[in-house]
Amino acid sequence: MTSLWEASAVRPQGYAKALEGDRSADVLVIGGGMAGVLCAYLLSEAGCRCALVEGGQVGAGVTANTTAKVTAQHDLVYDRLIKKRGADAARLYFEANQAAVAGLRQLADDAPCDFEEKTAYVYATGSTAGIERELAAYEQLGIPHHVLPRAPRLRTGALWAWSVRRSSTR
Repeated sequence: MTSLWEASAVRPQGYAKALEGDRSADVLVIGGGMAGVLCAYLLSEAGCRCALVEGGQVGAGVTANTTAKVTAQHDLVYDRLIKKRGADAARLYFEANQAAVAGLRQLADDAPCDFEEKTAYVYATGSTAGIERELAAYEQLGIPHHVLPRAPRLRTGALWAWSVRRSSTR
């Protein structure tokens, strides 16, 4: 199945060149997907001389088949993190994810892309025990949330968190 991005994205031509001869760099970034390009960009902004190599097409692979959803809400993770790593580590994980979202929001202000903030929902189709444990973790960590009695078109309660989406059509 071809993703919507692969079917509709307009890719600029001539922006990447084949490597010729010897090159030196402070950092070699392997992979030209969203993560690799972002790493190379941020390292370059920090003053590092970067080389980015991609074996196929830049923006293809996993990136071409992703929803580009960036969120600090990853399934039911915070209860599990508290149990395995402790509350401080779980809080740091949340804060790092929030900082990443804020950083991408700032980048999107300077980039020709559609950047939207959307509500993310976690929901259960059966037992809500896992969501209830996650809610307790959110409360313990001070993570902003809102509990709905019913999620739109879903059967049970939901937790709310920030989610953002970028369009690759520009």
